[in-house]
Amino acid sequence: MLRMEFYRFTDCLKLRMEGRFVLDFARHARALIGDSILPSKLIVDLSEVNYVDAVGEEVLLWFKGIGVTFTAESAYSHDVCERLRLPIENGLSAGSQPGWNGARRCAQIQQEAS
Repeated sequence: MLRMEFYRFTDCLKLRMEGRFVLDFARHARALIGDSILPSKLIVDLSEVNYVDAVGEEVLLWFKGIGVTFTAESAYSHDVCERLRLPIENGLSAGSQPGWNGARRCAQIQQEAS
C-alpha cells in the first residue's frame, strides 16, 4: 500500500508518501504529478517510504528530472536519495510545517490481492 498526502504551503507544495513505492503505485504517482499543473516548487517527502523497487526508482529519477526536491529523515529514505543522487531539500524538514495554511489533500492507493 502507498499513501500520498499533499500539503500546500505558502511557497511550495509538499507530497508526503508512506509505504511501498513500487510498480503500479509508482506509475500512478507519476501520472498524478505528470497530469497536474505543478507549482514552482514541489517537495516529495520520502521519510515514511519503507521500500522502493526498480520502477519506483525510475519514477523518483523522473521526479528529479522535472525539478522536484526531496526530504528524507529515515535511514532507508536517506539511502535511496543518496544512491539515486536525488536533491535533498535543506530548509524544510519532513516534520516541520512553516507557512502551513491548512490545505491538505490525501490519495490512498491499495492493491487488491489477486
